[in-house]
Amino acid sequence: MENRISITLGTPDCGWLPVDFRYKDFQIDFDASNVFNDPVDELIYVTTKLQDNETKRNTFWLEAPAYFFDITKNGDNYSLTVSYTDDLDEVAETELMLTIKGNADEIIKPLRLALKDFEMLEYEKQHWYVSLR
Repeated sequence: MENRISITLGTPDCGWLPVDFRYKDFQIDFDASNVFNDPVDELIYVTTKLQDNETKRNTFWLEAPAYFFDITKNGDNYSLTVSYTDDLDEVAETELMLTIKGNADEIIKPLRLALKDFEMLEYEKQHWYVSLR
C-alpha cells in the first residue's frame, strides 16, 4: 500500500455514510450517521477553516461508538490523529489508533479530494442533507 492517505465517502443511504479510510497498512471501514452531526460538513469546515496553531475535530458517529479525526496545523506542518470511543454519549475512554504527520498535500489534500468526489455522487436527497447540494 502507498504511503499516503486514501479516504472514500460512499453513497449515503437512509442517513448512513459509508467511509473507507486507509493509510499504509491501517484501514477502517465504517458507516457514519448524520443524526447528531453532519460529518461531511465538519470535514469541509476542518479542511477550509483550520488556522495556525489550532486543532479541529471531525466526528464520525456510529450511533453509540464514534471515530474522531483531529487535525492540527502548526505552520506548514499538519497532523491527523484518528481515535475511537465505544460510546459518544457517555464519558468513555478514547483509544488512539493512528497519528499521521505531514504537509497540506499529505494531510488536507486527500480529504478535500474525497469531498470533491462526494459532491459528484448522485443520490436521493432524503438520504443525506449536506451543504454541498
